[in-house]
This record gives sequence, C-alpha cells and structure tokens, in this order.
Amino acid sequence: MPALLRTSSEEQGAPESNVTGLQIARAVSPRFQELILLPTEKCNLRCTYCYEDFKIGRMSEVTQRSLELYLEQRVPQLTGLRISWFGGEPLVARAVVLRLSRYAKALCDSNGVDFSGGLTTNAYHLDRETFVDLLACGQTFFQITLDGWRETHDQVRRFANGRGSFDQIWDNLLELRDVETDFEILLRIHVRRDNIESLPTLIEKVAEAFGHDRRFRLDFEHVRDLGGDGGKTVIDGVSYTELGPIEQALRERFYKSVAAAHGGQEDGLMERRGEDVVFAEAKASGESAGSQRLADLQVGGPYICYASKPNSLLVRADGRIGKCTVALNDPRNDIGRLRSDGTLEIDNPKLRPWIRGFEHLDEDTLGCPLAGMSSALRKELEAISA
Repeated sequence: MPALLRTSSEEQGAPESNVTGLQIARAVSPRFQELILLPTEKCNLRCTYCYEDFKIGRMSEVTQRSLELYLEQRVPQLTGLRISWFGGEPLVARAVVLRLSRYAKALCDSNGVDFSGGLTTNAYHLDRETFVDLLACGQTFFQITLDGWRETHDQVRRFANGRGSFDQIWDNLLELRDVETDFEILLRIHVRRDNIESLPTLIEKVAEAFGHDRRFRLDFEHVRDLGGDGGKTVIDGVSYTELGPIEQALRERFYKSVAAAHGGQEDGLMERRGEDVVFAEAKASGESAGSQRLADLQVGGPYICYASKPNSLLVRADGRIGKCTVALNDPRNDIGRLRSDGTLEIDNPKLRPWIRGFEHLDEDTLGCPLAGMSSALRKELEAISA
C-alpha cells in the first residue's frame, strides 16, 4: 500500500484515530467504485441559496459514450459499483440518466458485480413513470429537499419567474408512495430561521402521508453559505449546534403525528424510533450529511467525505474529473478529464491533497479535505494549474 494510504496511525506518529478498519476498506478498495455523475449542470429551479452557476449544459454524446467505454473497462475489475446522480437537476437530462444507468446495470449484471445508484433531485420531474423506469435500472435511493409547507417552501425553492415548486413535488411524492416495490426516499428538511414556524405543519403533513411507510425517512439540515451568489443570501443561518434540539423536537412531533393519524396506533414506531437514533448518532459522528442510505451508516466511526475516498470520483457534464460536488468552480477540484477512449487522465499532484486524510487518518481532513487545504498547498495547486 502506498505511504499515502497507510492505515496505522502509530506508524505515522499521529494521534490515535477513531476511523474503523471497515471504513478504511470501503474507502480505499480498488474493488469498489463510486461515480458521482452530473448529466447536466443546468436546473429547472433557481433556489435562492444555491451555490451553482448553471453554466454547463447537458452531457454530450461523446462524453456519454466515453463513460460507457470507461465502464466496460472498469466493471470487470469490481465487486461493487455505485452511481450517484447530481446536478444541476439530473432529471432535466432524464434520458442521459436512464441511458447510462441501464448500461451500467447491464454490465454489472453480466459480470456478477453488485450495482446500486440514486439521485439527489428536487423531484419536480420525478413522476411515477420516470420513477418506475429509474427503479428498473437500479436507481433506488432518492434525496429530495423540502423547505417548509407550501408557501414557505415556495419562497426559496422556485423557478426563475418566481413560481413555486411545492405542489408538483408533493403530488409526485404521493404518487411514488403508491409504487409497490423497495426504494428509499430521504426527505431532506431544510431548517432556516425564517421557516421554523412552518416546519411543524410540514412534519405533521409528512407524518400523515408517509409516517407508516418506512421507505420514507427524514433528515434535517441547516442551510448555510456554500458559496456563489446564492450563498450570500444566507444571513444569520441556524448553526449546527442549534440544529440538534430543533431536530429532536420535530422528530417527536413526527412520532406523535404518526400515532394520531392512525388512531393512536404506534405499531412499528418503536422500531422506527430506533432507526432514527442510529441515524442521529451516525450524523453526530459525522457519518451522513444527508445523502446516505440507512444501511451505509456506521455509528462510532467519524464521517469520511466522499471527496476524501480514493475510490470516489466526480464526472462533470463536460467530462472533467473532480472530487467535490460543492467546489465546482475551485481549480483545486479540477483534477483530470475523461478521455474519448474511456480512459482517465488524472493529475496525481492535484489528486493527492484530496485523499491525504488517509496518510495519518486525520478525522478533520477526512471529514472535509477541501476545508483543510493549507494556503501553501493552495499556492502549489494554483501553480500547477497555471
């Protein structure tokens, strides 16, 4: 194993780390590959706090074919492949998502490779037909954001002309509930100072509609400045410390509302509470900022960001390779490109800072490799990029 990926903190003379052996194995194994694909960097909405600039459009035919060629070469070497779709809004490029998901699944099936996938989506275009098509090609996890009940949601998650998105998203969710197969939908509830009064109503409505369907799960996240023009609109945001008590109170309201909506019956709620405790404890240790399946959570181990993992890559709509879905305009996040023959051109000096957390198993660096990059390292990377 290269020195950069040594797993013993004692060998490096570093403080003892809480990173588990299983976490390390999952992050560095060449037999597992995670691809975060941006089929387009355009979006149908203009959420007020969004950090993206929407300058890059739909993935070209050349890039799609290059990805297929890459998968043909990579899949036979794997035991597991995960494709996570991001954007922009991935379903603005629905045909790209379906084409590449079907291709990847077929390759994995023929090679005996475990395949999984999912989307981070605003769900405006996630109608029943699209949902069923996605499930059929292995896309079974969906992270969907709600920003409060109806009018409050529509104040921030809206179209460029100001028209709201809530009613269509809610109608879609109700349709998805009636699909009789396994999937996981993580409802990401955003907490802002100006939507807190609306959240109890939202939670009661969610409890009534989805409370006894364990395929739907809640996550609570505080809106913060993630950069770009949208980030500048986040003033006096709810802190991470404040989020904990708010989340606890809203979850308690959820449990009570589920029981009330079903005649006081609490069948299954104890187990549901237990799952939520696991989720909350895992988040407290850093292990899920909101985009993880319940089965992936590991209580006790610190959070390892996907950008820190050697076996996770971001492929942008224009074929550039990166590591982080937030720092899209940061030159440090431009580490290579996908060639037309399906091979990867990776700039290793630019890659190394992203995965350096595994050198000493430093938990802060593993949790966010970008935040820990020193000014000296930044200058070095800028010189490389020049």
